[in-house]
Amino acid sequence: MKKKIPAAAAANDPNGPFFGRHVWTLFRFLAPYRRAFGLGLGLNVLARACDLLPLALAGKVIDAAVNGVTAPHTYLLFGLAVLASFIFLALFQSSSDYILAAMAQRTRHDIRLALYSRLQTLDPAYFEDRQTGDIMSVVVGDVDTLESFLTDATTSIIRVVVTFVGIYGYLFFLEWRLALLLFVPLPLAVFAVRRFVTRVQPRYRGARKAVGAIAGLLENNIAGMGVIQAYTAEARLLAAVSERSAAYRDEAVAAEAERARFLPAIYAVAGLSFAAVFAGGGWLVATGNGTTVGDYTTFTLFAARLVLPLFVFGMLINQIQRAEAAAARIAEMLATEPRIVDRPEAVALAERPREIAFRDVRFAYPGREPVLHGVSFTLRQGEVVGVVGPTGAGKSTLVKLLLRYFEPTSGDILVNGASLASVTLASYRQRLGYVSQDAFLFHGTVAENILLGDPQADLPAVRRAAAMAGADDFIMRLPEGYNTIIGERGMKLSGGERQRVSLARAILRDPALLLLDEATSAVDTRTEAIIQQNLHEFRQGRLTLAVAHRLSTVRQCAQILVVVEGCVVERGDHESLLAAGGVYAGMWAVQSGGETAP
Repeated sequence: MKKKIPAAAAANDPNGPFFGRHVWTLFRFLAPYRRAFGLGLGLNVLARACDLLPLALAGKVIDAAVNGVTAPHTYLLFGLAVLASFIFLALFQSSSDYILAAMAQRTRHDIRLALYSRLQTLDPAYFEDRQTGDIMSVVVGDVDTLESFLTDATTSIIRVVVTFVGIYGYLFFLEWRLALLLFVPLPLAVFAVRRFVTRVQPRYRGARKAVGAIAGLLENNIAGMGVIQAYTAEARLLAAVSERSAAYRDEAVAAEAERARFLPAIYAVAGLSFAAVFAGGGWLVATGNGTTVGDYTTFTLFAARLVLPLFVFGMLINQIQRAEAAAARIAEMLATEPRIVDRPEAVALAERPREIAFRDVRFAYPGREPVLHGVSFTLRQGEVVGVVGPTGAGKSTLVKLLLRYFEPTSGDILVNGASLASVTLASYRQRLGYVSQDAFLFHGTVAENILLGDPQADLPAVRRAAAMAGADDFIMRLPEGYNTIIGERGMKLSGGERQRVSLARAILRDPALLLLDEATSAVDTRTEAIIQQNLHEFRQGRLTLAVAHRLSTVRQCAQILVVVEGCVVERGDHESLLAAGGVYAGMWAVQSGGETAP
């Protein structure tokens, strides 16, 4: 039985079908516009007919002149026919170009939305393994390449096919012997095309991958320009950019070299075809065994136009291979399946979570050693559970499991007594509020970032949430208050300010489950105390899990879990843990100044 190749793997298979397989598979995005596509094709066919009509009329005019036809109206009619052909050519061609270009723009829009929609379903591990610039090069650069293909190459394909079929059919009607003579060298062109495509396709795929690599490096370096300058690493990073750019340059130059070797073969075939017609047709006319002088003239003109598609075909193959390389990367991204999806039997969460319980949860990241070992605890409504422990103990992993970024390797997480996996992702996450240590803010205003928690909220509600997060005072001191643009990733704000805006966003959402992962680690102790008091009041009617390094953050928690190497080694409130004299008591002594850190 033949083994089926996964779609994602097939997208990068260099030994797959050689002529634009992935380009054609993406034509399914044209389905909503098939009427427009058909109309554009039809108008283009009519434009080609109008384009060729003057060549056919030229022979008729010559024969009329040779035969001594002197009636003025005969030549006037020929002239009007040529004029009409140019007028209709302009109308049909411009209409076809507009319809196909508009269709290509809409298709590009649909493909880009499909890619972005797919990205939104993928779990964080996908983004951790890839550079943002590489992903952007697919969503932007590769999609634009396909749009150019749909706009230009599809029109060129139509022109080549219609011109070749129409002209060859007409030439066969005029003089079948010359038509056969014209066709003899064409198999050489087919051989040259196949050889070119087979050799150039890996080059264009390598070039598209190199584009993604350099885009990722540039995006990363530009975001970290301050660090590069601080560590005087300009020369080393410039060398890295140069190396990536050179990889793209080398692949592109190699592709152009293949194209340069291909074009002479096409020109040679075209020359052979035209020379055979030119010489053979002339001899037939001279010996009286061929067509009339007018038909021979028409045949020669049409033959010249028949050779032209061979040149266009060479450029067209080049466009198709560029588009194929882009389409392969797009197909790979569209074929990527998320690891965390709703199970067939999953149901929407009907009510707010009242209780969440970990039951002997174990977890290991893909390809890594286990991180959690049999963690069990219960989080109840109105409670704040704190999680503390050394770096790398597995604290943030608990949050990621509650966010359903990952599924437990074994054990289970229960929400209201039912397995979390039995609940639909959307209905569960709609109940969440999340603040991370590395608070992510979007380019835009302060208000826009907070309103992400509840887009329907009014400004007073936004200010109340900000006040609870200890952010209202500093926001009002900004140049335009809540309408201040804070830059990409909120870079115009300090780390503590970004955390407070992120916390305000979570509070505005009024979540049933609030997850705080080092949410106040960048704020000063005075501000933190205010925020903790506000959050202590905010806990009513909801479940709150707070991961912290500073123990003062979790001091008021009803239950504190001490996690060491993926195991809960202690649990209890602040006072009972201090009295136990264990790990927590040692950490408190270090942070409160009662003991010097080793």
